[in-house]
Amino acid sequence: MNASTWQIFLIAGLVHNATVGLGYRIYRYSKGGARSDVIGQSILGALLLLTALGIVLGWGPAALIALGYGLVFGLVVMPLWTVAVLIPLRPRRLDYGFTIVYWSALGLIVVASIAA
Repeated sequence: MNASTWQIFLIAGLVHNATVGLGYRIYRYSKGGARSDVIGQSILGALLLLTALGIVLGWGPAALIALGYGLVFGLVVMPLWTVAVLIPLRPRRLDYGFTIVYWSALGLIVVASIAA
């Protein structure tokens, strides 16, 4: 695949995680979750969308920022979240689905940011 195809995958992964992450936090809030999770995910979502916009506009550091996000969240944040939040939550299908989809998109973001 060429670089522009990988850029499309990278942009899609960033937008995906911004929207899915916020949607999941709003769902958890409706079930008694913390408002701070929604606020934090809103801020992260805005940063992810700005990073995607930077890639669209050809801003060089945007791909490096996306790579950093993918690595930090894939290797540190999501494993800690899984152990500290997901497992004690007594997860249901939606919780497992969110975790799998979000983590998979992180993998796509890492690969696409390297290849782009």
